[in-house]
Amino acid sequence: MSTSGRAERDEHPVPAPDAGAKSLEQVRELLFGPQHREFTRRLARTDIHLAAQAEELRSEARRRQDVLEAYARKGLEELTAAAESQRSAQVDAFNSVTRESREAVRALEQRVSKLEETMARTQRDIREQLLEQAKSFVDEVRRAREELGAAIEREVLVAWGEETPEQAAGARPATEQADRGEAGDRLPEAA
Repeated sequence: MSTSGRAERDEHPVPAPDAGAKSLEQVRELLFGPQHREFTRRLARTDIHLAAQAEELRSEARRRQDVLEAYARKGLEELTAAAESQRSAQVDAFNSVTRESREAVRALEQRVSKLEETMARTQRDIREQLLEQAKSFVDEVRRAREELGAAIEREVLVAWGEETPEQAAGARPATEQADRGEAGDRLPEAA
């Protein structure tokens, strides 16, 4: 048997390694060729479809990023404008308050100066009135002293007997009339 087994082996020559791979490839082609080509074609379409979707996703992401950037820029510009307008309003309000304060200080200074002038004028008027009253009082005291001196002198003369009471009484009415005239002149001044 061994000889017959050897003969069988010899009858089928062993193909060369290249020839076997080629024939295996042909068998594969025959068995799986149409399915393989269909699979390759579908895989290529899927790759193209995935690449298109990836590109679409990239463009959508870029578009959304641009929209977000524009929104953020717009919001920042609005915030900047609002801050600037608020700062401007605050500066205007501060300037207005400063101006009003200056005007109030000026008005107060004018009132104070008018008050000082009025007070000085009033003090001057009071001093003049006091001086006039003092002069009037001094004149009145002087007259009263002179009258008292004259009355005392008459009384002394009467008491010593140099003059009679009738003579002194005759002199008295003239003195009283003079006193009344002076008192009448003084009354309007005191008033």
